[in-house]
Amino acid sequence: MSIILARITYAMFFVFLGYFLLLSAFYFFLSFVGFFEGRKRSWESEEEDYPLIYLSGIAIPVTIVIPARNEEAWIRDSLLSVLNLNYPKFEVIIVDDGSQDNTFGVVDAMLKLRPIDIPYIKHYKDGLVHAIFKSEKYPHVTVIRKQAGVKKAGSVNSGLNMARNEYICVVDADTVLDPNALLKVMACVEREPGKVVGVGSYFGLANDLKIKDGRVIERNLSFNPIIAYQNLEYIRSFIGNRIGWSKYNAMPVVAGGFSMWRRDILHALGGFSADFTCEDIEFTFRAHAYLAKNKDKDHKIIMLPYAVGWTEGPGNFRSLISQRSRWQRVTDETVAHYKYMIFNPGYGSFAFLTIPYFLFYEVFGVFFEIGSIIFVIAGWALGMLDIRTFFAFILLMVLSQAVISLFSIFSFIRVQRIFRPRYIIYLIVLSFVEFLWYRWIISAAKLLGTYTFFRGVKEHNQYQRVKRVKV
Repeated sequence: MSIILARITYAMFFVFLGYFLLLSAFYFFLSFVGFFEGRKRSWESEEEDYPLIYLSGIAIPVTIVIPARNEEAWIRDSLLSVLNLNYPKFEVIIVDDGSQDNTFGVVDAMLKLRPIDIPYIKHYKDGLVHAIFKSEKYPHVTVIRKQAGVKKAGSVNSGLNMARNEYICVVDADTVLDPNALLKVMACVEREPGKVVGVGSYFGLANDLKIKDGRVIERNLSFNPIIAYQNLEYIRSFIGNRIGWSKYNAMPVVAGGFSMWRRDILHALGGFSADFTCEDIEFTFRAHAYLAKNKDKDHKIIMLPYAVGWTEGPGNFRSLISQRSRWQRVTDETVAHYKYMIFNPGYGSFAFLTIPYFLFYEVFGVFFEIGSIIFVIAGWALGMLDIRTFFAFILLMVLSQAVISLFSIFSFIRVQRIFRPRYIIYLIVLSFVEFLWYRWIISAAKLLGTYTFFRGVKEHNQYQRVKRVKV
C-alpha cells in the first residue's frame, strides 16, 4: 500500500510540476513576443510626426465618455486632464451615475452647466436619465445625470447614446490622463483606421503621486508594497502579456480604465452589458466572437506600451481582496459564457491562445497553485517527498515568477522612462519575495471570487477609497 501511495504522490508531484513548467513557458513566450512588439511600437512612436497630427484637419474625432459614481475626490483632476489633452478634435460626455456625494457639484462648479432640452434616443441599455446639461465654459462638454442601477455598463451606454464621433474612448473618473495619451493612441489608429477596432494601453497607479489641476507634477511612486506589487502586476499584465497577445490579435481585455473602441463595433454589439460583474473583459471577448462570426479577419484589437495615464488602486489588503475577487468573478463569468470558443478553429488564435490560458490559469489556476503547495507540504511532512524535492519545487515557483517579472520590467523600461532607478530596484527586490506572501493574498481573493461566482453574485462592489492628499 505504501508503494502505491508513494507512486501516486510522485505522479501528482509531476502533474503539478508539469503545470507550472507549461505555465512558465507560456509566460516566457508571451514576454518574448511582447518585448519585440513593444519595441516596434516604440520605434513607430519615435518616427511619428505628432505636431503634424495635432495641427492637421484630418485627425479622427473622438468621443470621451467618463462614467462617474461617487468620485468627488477625483473627478476634478480627471476632467481637467481630459480637457488639457493635446488632441484637436474631441467631445467629452460625463455621466453622473446616481452619485450620493458632491460629484455633480464639483463638475457644475468647473463647467458652469445649464440644462438643455434635446432628444435622447436609447440605443443601448442605460437606465433612467434625469437630465442633460451643456457646459457654458466648454461647448464640447456634455453632462448626463442618471439613476444608478445598471452598473458601470449602463453609465457608459448613456454616453454612447449621445456620442457623435467614430471612436469612443472610455476613461474612469479616477484616472488622470497624460496630455499626449489620445494623440499617441489615435496615431496608431490612423495608420490602419479600417482595421483597428479596439485599443488598450498601459496605465500605472496614481497612489501617492502629486497631482495638481489634472497634471502629474511629481512621480513619487508609492513604496507601500501593496501598491508597488500592483504596479509590478500591471507591468507583467500590460507589457509582459497583453502586447504579446496583441501580436496575434488575441488580446483578452481592453481595460476599462482607458479603452478605445470603434463606434460601429459598439453599435453592432448593442453596447456594454450589465449582465456581468464588470463590462470590459466580457465586451472584448464578445467583440472577438462577433468579428470572427462575421469573418472580419482583418480586424485588430491592439495593446500599446505607452503610459496613457494614472489611476487609483487599492491601498490596503481589504480593498485589494475586494477588487481582485471581483476581477476573478467576472473572469469566471466570461469564460463560462464563451466556453464554446475554446479550440474552435472558427475563432482563430483567440480560441487557441487566449481562451485556453484563461480557462487553465485564470479559472482553474488558483486550485492548482493552492493544491500544489498543500500537496508538497503534506508530502514532505509525511515523508513521501524528501526535503530536497520540497525546496526545489518552492525554488522553481519563486524563480519562475521572478524571472518573468524581471523580463517584463526590462521590456517596460526600454520604452518608458517613468520609473526612477531606485523604484526599479525596489520592484526587482519585490519580485523575488512575491511568492512568499503577496501571491497568496491574490490567491485568497481569487478563491473568494470563485465562491461568489458559484453563488451567482454579480455586484460591481466598489472598494474603499484611500483619502487623497491635496496638493
